[in-house]
Amino acid sequence: MKLLPCNAAVSSWEDDAWYDRPGYPPLDGCWIHPPCGDSRLPEVYFCEDCEKTRNEPPPVMYVGSGADTHVQLDASFPERLCRIVRTRQRWSLEALTPRWQVRVQSSGTNATCDTLDVGRPRGLQHGDVISLSTPPTAQASYSFQLEVSELPEASFPNRYPARFPCRSSLPEAPEAPEELRRLAWQTDQMRRRSEQDQVRVADWSNFSQYVKKHYLDHGIHCTSWKISGRGKPCDPKPASFQPRPLPKWICELLAEAPAEGSREQPHASCLAASGSPIKLQQPLQQPLQEAAVDVCRDGTIGGYRATDAADLGAAPSQPEEVVLEETNPLLLQPIQDWLESVDDAGFLLQYYDQIVANFDSLKQIHDVYFHDGCLDGKFFLAAGVTKLGHKRILQKWFRDHFP
Repeated sequence: MKLLPCNAAVSSWEDDAWYDRPGYPPLDGCWIHPPCGDSRLPEVYFCEDCEKTRNEPPPVMYVGSGADTHVQLDASFPERLCRIVRTRQRWSLEALTPRWQVRVQSSGTNATCDTLDVGRPRGLQHGDVISLSTPPTAQASYSFQLEVSELPEASFPNRYPARFPCRSSLPEAPEAPEELRRLAWQTDQMRRRSEQDQVRVADWSNFSQYVKKHYLDHGIHCTSWKISGRGKPCDPKPASFQPRPLPKWICELLAEAPAEGSREQPHASCLAASGSPIKLQQPLQQPLQEAAVDVCRDGTIGGYRATDAADLGAAPSQPEEVVLEETNPLLLQPIQDWLESVDDAGFLLQYYDQIVANFDSLKQIHDVYFHDGCLDGKFFLAAGVTKLGHKRILQKWFRDHFP
């Protein structure tokens, strides 16, 4: 976009008089050239495809004699005469000072000259003439020039996003109903109360149904995360690691060590990949209690002196029977089925991938993080659960089933 004085030629870019980022706050992508010859107006150039402005809020360019204006005029003009605003793909001009006439002469076949009213913007087109004085003179008139961008509009999906209500890029959007405004206020109050630990899980459940009811009245349908939020099946379990050959010195140590025990060797696959023979495991030749600790005659155990040698002889020769506790059937269900049973809406399924990556089963979560009727907060960090409502749902499930 260019603002060219009507009685002056276009300035060369090789001229050292150009300066950028005029006004306050500084406007990136804007260059100003001081007035030349008999012209009272500076030349203005604004780059719409600049990297610093393409994804920023719509530019607002103030024109006047004030020290903080972007297009600064001489002292004969008001401090803030008018402003030029970009809204979506349209530029508009708005007068700011009463009793000062700002005229716009259109460049079409039906050329008309309109005097702007304060607070009522008018759209600008390529070739329009903006007169800032009364009566209109060429020394105080701008020619509005637009440059056609060679880049497609799809290259800037976030061009000029709205960050403030007074600078919205959607002026034609309908105003929100008072009912939805009140609903937004109530949602903010619920959030504040939940941060102060004053809201139960049942309160959030009832409030969500209350919100859905209002949404349906306005034609807004809520779909659960389970149906459309994820949009893809659960990630399959990654393939197991392939056995790799062991170094030669490790194979020699394993060949010398006695192969005792009743379990399968964990390094058997790696030994097979190394080409070393696998020794068959033999049953224990001595009681387990004596095989676990090397007992010497001088009263030392594992290199340490025993305090009482009589206690060593009194140790039972056979191990005591270990009574296994029965596992709750709820802890044996798959993690995906557990998340679906906890939350019917399926919002907890978004944590499935991270839970499966860090934990093997639901029983492991219970044994490690659930103590004294409370689920440890470290579990939420490991599972990636950040929302307070989801944390309370998981806490409630463990407390109800494991009092």
